[in-house]
Amino acid sequence: MPRLPLLEVEKMPEKTREMITGGKSEMKGLNINRMVAHAEKSARHFMRLGNSLLTQAKLDGRLRELSVLRIATLCDSRYEWYQHEILARKIGISDEQIAAVKLGPGQPEFTELEQAVLKYTDEVTLEVKSSDETFNVLAKVLSHQELVELTLTIGFYNLVARLLENTEVEIENQ
Repeated sequence: MPRLPLLEVEKMPEKTREMITGGKSEMKGLNINRMVAHAEKSARHFMRLGNSLLTQAKLDGRLRELSVLRIATLCDSRYEWYQHEILARKIGISDEQIAAVKLGPGQPEFTELEQAVLKYTDEVTLEVKSSDETFNVLAKVLSHQELVELTLTIGFYNLVARLLENTEVEIENQ
């Protein structure tokens, strides 16, 4: 049971309600959004940032989803894992890779770039700042834009995990 109740859609400000329930997004009506809606002045900005990282970033979606799954593992965020495992499968991440994310960056199921992204994710999540070695490996392959988007993704989904775990948001219909 959540530590805080999910905000009822009818009690949300109109703009927040429209953002959560409108459009064609598969993310509409998620419990996390109903929890974030308690922070009325921040909710729409939070959702916009999340949406931009999911749909408008140059960073390859496979790298993004591997990173998010790794964050969910490191933060033991069941809800985050559940939602992003669905997204990972939709973009073609294999069952073997999804399972290997839980084991860490050095798994043979991953390319060198994927291993570097997972290592960077570990370091930024656990140490805040990555090592120069890890950063430089990525900087040789990713554009500046992609590297900043990856770092924003890691920061955002760490925020998401902390919100989910501290409010105990439950997976929809389970």
